[in-house]
Amino acid sequence: MAHESLNPIHPSVLPHLDPVFVDLYNTHVANTPNKPIDLAILRSKYSVLYSYGTGPTPKPARVYDSTVTGHNGDLIPCRVYEPDTPGPWPVHVDFHGGGWGLGDLDTESHICAHICVKARCAVIDIAYRLVPEHAFPIGIQDSFAALVDISTSGSERFNIDPARISIGGVSAGGNIALVCCHLARDRTPPIPIRLAAVGTPVIDDISRYGSAADSPFPSMREMEHAPTLNWARLKWFDTLKWQSLSGDPEVRRRQVEEIGWWRDLLSAGDYRGLPKTVLYTAGCDPLRDEGEAYARKLVEAGGEVVMKRFEGVPHPFMHMDKDLWQAKEFIDLTAKHIRAALHDD
Repeated sequence: MAHESLNPIHPSVLPHLDPVFVDLYNTHVANTPNKPIDLAILRSKYSVLYSYGTGPTPKPARVYDSTVTGHNGDLIPCRVYEPDTPGPWPVHVDFHGGGWGLGDLDTESHICAHICVKARCAVIDIAYRLVPEHAFPIGIQDSFAALVDISTSGSERFNIDPARISIGGVSAGGNIALVCCHLARDRTPPIPIRLAAVGTPVIDDISRYGSAADSPFPSMREMEHAPTLNWARLKWFDTLKWQSLSGDPEVRRRQVEEIGWWRDLLSAGDYRGLPKTVLYTAGCDPLRDEGEAYARKLVEAGGEVVMKRFEGVPHPFMHMDKDLWQAKEFIDLTAKHIRAALHDD
C-alpha cells in the first residue's frame, strides 16, 4: 500500500480547502514520492510529519519525562509540563493521536506546551502502548489507568491538585479522552473531570463498512479522498487495530466482547452526567460528521457542549499553527476553555 494520502490534492476536495492550506500542502507534501507503507518508518517520522507547518512553541517552566501506572499495573512513559506559577497546579491530561498504532510523547508536544503556558496548568502527556504489538484497546486501558493513577497519587508525585483535572486529545486521542469520561463517571469513587477538550475525534467503527459509500455519514463520502487522512488511510489504521487481536477464535470472541461499545462511541448507551465537552471538527475531515453526531448525543442527554467546525482544513490541521489561522484558534480556544474550567474564571 502506498502513501495515498501524500498524493496531490484530489479534485473532489480541492474546492473545499483553504488556499493557504493548499499552498502549504503543495509546497511541502504533494510531490513526495509514493513508497510502500513501513510501520517502523512511519512511526519514526510521525511526530514530525507536519513540522513544516508548526509554529514557535512557548516554553513551560519545566518539562521532564516520568512514568505512570498503565493497564495491569505496568509502568508507561509520560511527559510532564509545569507552568511558571506556584503549585500545586491544576492538571490537563493529554492522550496523543496516531490511530492507536502511531504517536509518542513528541506528537503533540507543541500543543501540550501551549496549554501549559496559556492555561496556567500542569500538562501530563501519556505514552500509552500501541497496536499491533499490544491488543486493542490497550490505548484506552493504559490511558484510563494513568488517569486513575494521576487522580489518586498525582498530588504528591507531580504537585498537582486532583480536584482540578481536565483531559483531552486529538484523533484517536480524542476518542480515548471521550471514553475515559464515561469510565471516570462510572468509577467508584468517580474521578471529577472538569472538562474534556478534543479535536477531530474518532467515533464510529468503520470495520463495518466495505467502502466509504457504506458509511451513514456524508463527510466520509464527501471527504473520501481528503489530504492527510482519507478513507484508504482510515481503513489501514482500522485493519492494524483489529489485527492486534488474537488469532484464536475463542480468545478473539472474548476480546471483542470486552471491547463492547468502545468500538463505536455512538452506542455507549448512557451520556448523562459527563463533564463539559469542547469538541472541534475539521470541515475537510472524513471523521467530521461522526464527531458532531457524538456532540449531539451529549447535548440530547443534557450535557454542556461547545462545538465548532473549522472549515477549509483537513484532519490534522491543529499541527500547522505557523500558517493556518484555524490551527492557531484551535490551540488558543482549547487553552482558554481549559483555563476557565480549571481556574474557575
